[in-house]
Amino acid sequence: MVTKKKTKVEEPVPQVQEETAVSVQEEAALQPVQDHTTVVIPYCKEFAQGKELLFALRSWQKNVRFGINIVVIGDREEWFSDEITFIEHERISGNAQVDTWAKLKVAMESPEVTPLFIWSNDDIYVMNPIGFAHVELPKVTGLLQPERFNGLYAENMNRTKELLERYRLPILNYGTHTPMLLDKGQLAAMFERFPKLEEGGYLFTSVYYNSLPWQVQPVYLDWQRDQVLLPVVSQKPDEKRVLDLLSRKVFMNNAVSGYSPWLEQFLEKTFSEPSDFEL
Repeated sequence: MVTKKKTKVEEPVPQVQEETAVSVQEEAALQPVQDHTTVVIPYCKEFAQGKELLFALRSWQKNVRFGINIVVIGDREEWFSDEITFIEHERISGNAQVDTWAKLKVAMESPEVTPLFIWSNDDIYVMNPIGFAHVELPKVTGLLQPERFNGLYAENMNRTKELLERYRLPILNYGTHTPMLLDKGQLAAMFERFPKLEEGGYLFTSVYYNSLPWQVQPVYLDWQRDQVLLPVVSQKPDEKRVLDLLSRKVFMNNAVSGYSPWLEQFLEKTFSEPSDFEL
């Protein structure tokens, strides 16, 4: 269900009792009422492997069962329609997490982005009908284990883990490459609590969810058993197996290694109808 981008949502003014000091986290906990939810997609055209974003947007229109509007932050594609709110933002760093932080701040400051919003990516696809709860429920892959990775990502994960341990917080890995629900108020509280985040190079979803003032039990992802996510990592997987797994899942994503002619053809068959987001 696509809500036209012109729809505005007024942020209610919190009612504060006289002589009552309200902390940043208490203010952040006040949930605004909104009639739709923004899906924010950071996008760098330079690193697109094909038509991932086009198919991702078709999947949102086809399978979402609540009101949304789309905001893309980064680079513009020629096929964007007026139903996309596009916010230009140049890539500022070769460290992907530093660039992500910058785009996240743009989303926080934009009046086109609802107070509660969904953070997604151009290579995340909604494969079956979803309700709000499918996004809202937090998801993890286990603990933050930087020793299992290499390069900048391992450095960013280690930096994130050390920050959380310093504050005696959980060290769960929320970097699942699935759509995630974020709250502008809670994000502001997070930046105030952890000033070092301004330096960049942290895995923000793991800092965000591990530091929320209320914790809920997350879903632990295991692609062979869960009913949430199918990650595509190979060039030509067994399509019959893919279809069987997707019959029980709601999201699919692809790694760089998983984008292939097979995947593009599969997405074209699955999402053949153009969306309102393309010319």
